[in-house]
Amino acid sequence: MTFPQHGRRAAPAAPARPRQTRRSAITRQALPMLAMGFVGAMLVATSVPALAVTATDSTARASVYAPVEDTVTFTPQHVEVGADAVEAELAAESYDVVQAPPPIVSQVAGLGSVSIIESDRIVWPVQSPDRRSDGFGPRDAPCAGCSTAHDGVDFTPGEGTPVMSIADGVVVKATENGGGLGVNVEVEHNIGGELITSSYAHMQFGSIAVSVGQRVTAGQQVGNVGNTGQSTGPHMHLEMFGADGVRFDGFAWLGARIG
Repeated sequence: MTFPQHGRRAAPAAPARPRQTRRSAITRQALPMLAMGFVGAMLVATSVPALAVTATDSTARASVYAPVEDTVTFTPQHVEVGADAVEAELAAESYDVVQAPPPIVSQVAGLGSVSIIESDRIVWPVQSPDRRSDGFGPRDAPCAGCSTAHDGVDFTPGEGTPVMSIADGVVVKATENGGGLGVNVEVEHNIGGELITSSYAHMQFGSIAVSVGQRVTAGQQVGNVGNTGQSTGPHMHLEMFGADGVRFDGFAWLGARIG
């Protein structure tokens, strides 16, 4: 007869952990350390030049940053000339020295002696030189007090039109009280070594754009066409004369040089 067993049963013994499971745990713990070590090695490898000397390298090596010596060599070139070749002599070049023409020294009131350099450019005094009302020479007096011997050329491009210097030069007169000439500007020029004066008359009040003693260039504005002085309508009276003061036909003179 078998009697039932009373009392606390002993807990069953825990089964033994397989060795394979224990090794897996160890492997999982080592992997992060291995990964960190690999990353550190990569950082060192990428930050140190490939040819840098290692801590255990006892051989002295040149720095990779040292300049490289140029080892390029050049072979001298030789040209063979045939025995029948003839050596030609080059003719020596020659040139002439041309001295610049001396300036003309003129006396300008209030300024004394003024040197006037030769002008190499000549222009018309107005933009439309073909529009004229009177030419140079004898004529019937157009108004009381007007001359019968016209000493200039009357250009009629329109009131207010710019009046320009015919060449480089020096202003010797600039006045609004020019008597019969009204508002008047005179410029002295050195043209071909000859002293030539151009006079621009009957211009507008307040239009004078230059002053006495000022150097001007060909085409520079000196005033505007007006109707001042002994004038019968808006026009610009141009007079031209040489060192002797004798007036000549400015339109013919300009036409021969400008074309």
